[in-house]
Amino acid sequence: MGGGDPPDRPRTDIAVDPQPQAAQAAHAANGAQAAHAAQAARAYAAMQLVFARPDGRYRRDGRLHLPGAVAHLWPFVRAMVATLDLAGVPTRLVQGFDADAAIGLRLAGLERYWDPRGQRPAYASDPPGTPCGGDRYHDDNAWVGLALVQLERMRPGHGRLERAAQLLDFAVSGWDSDPGGPHPGGVFWIEQGRGTGRHNHDRNTVSTAPNAQLALHLSELGAIPAPAPGSIAPDRMYAWVNGTLDAGARGVAPAGSGLFWDKLRGDGTLDRALWSYNQGSMVGLNLALARRGIGDIDYQGRAEAIALRALAHYAGSGYERQPPAFNAILFRNLLALHATPAAGSLGAEVTAAMRDYADRAWQQRDSSDRLRICGHPASLLDQSAIVSLLALLAWDPADYAKLA
Repeated sequence: MGGGDPPDRPRTDIAVDPQPQAAQAAHAANGAQAAHAAQAARAYAAMQLVFARPDGRYRRDGRLHLPGAVAHLWPFVRAMVATLDLAGVPTRLVQGFDADAAIGLRLAGLERYWDPRGQRPAYASDPPGTPCGGDRYHDDNAWVGLALVQLERMRPGHGRLERAAQLLDFAVSGWDSDPGGPHPGGVFWIEQGRGTGRHNHDRNTVSTAPNAQLALHLSELGAIPAPAPGSIAPDRMYAWVNGTLDAGARGVAPAGSGLFWDKLRGDGTLDRALWSYNQGSMVGLNLALARRGIGDIDYQGRAEAIALRALAHYAGSGYERQPPAFNAILFRNLLALHATPAAGSLGAEVTAAMRDYADRAWQQRDSSDRLRICGHPASLLDQSAIVSLLALLAWDPADYAKLA
């Protein structure tokens, strides 16, 4: 035992709290961090056991797929992000996890989706040459670009930012430039003029805001020059979402403080679904614009207002009515509030809500640590979401600035 009086001979000259409140709180926090790290590792192991393929990709799940088919890009990239999130947990808490090998496999698997066709290549929803061929979605490619940004921040020099810059070019090519259509502007959900894009002309929050985030992150990292005024720049994408899909602009809340509807359909009608990942993307976009520090818009204040509205809107069982992957994207964006001292106690409120949701989700698992959603075994998309949530709860909050 270390120095000081033995436990059977307490000092009597002064009153000493043997475990001050601050120490108790630190001990509890460390215990919760370790518990979430262990749970994340178990959820990741279950994901790998059920879905992983030797080539770094994942098998497709669901009722309708060909034998041996690989996962679509959307669930693949969320599993890739979950791998990065687990890699960000302190090594002492996830001993035995070879983060470098796992990331290398995900990057190798990702390249199997690369479609070099056309003036602006991008990742396809299915690997080129497979029976499905694959459309190219602007939101899918934004998620890939943001994952590469996170990798760069976690492991400088390894993020393949030149590829992420190509994905931003692909997003810009998807900007609606028809001045005669309803609410001109916005990034189309899917590449136009081929495949599904011949008849789907939706423009979404999820295809526009994350690509604006990508542009700002790449500019911060020096991977692209700062966008010129008037170009299809992040603030222009931001303005389109605010002007077209802000549910609060109808007098419910100050402009720009959300919540945000899902999309403007090709026929000009609005899809008023309030998906959780759209709220997260707009929080993250506002915070990125605040870091840029131009103009007279209070982006920080808007980010906090959206976060508060989202926390209130989804409180209680509201999160369970959203897909887990959407909630994981919501929370990872809200965690960026930890890096903004002006947010005050809001960061702690975000973490508490995230912990409550993740703990409830973790309780709904089978003996193999695979989640069960509405009584059914979790998909790759759902399982990767819980890996991300649990892993991020085990991060040092100072590292949340690395998220994208």
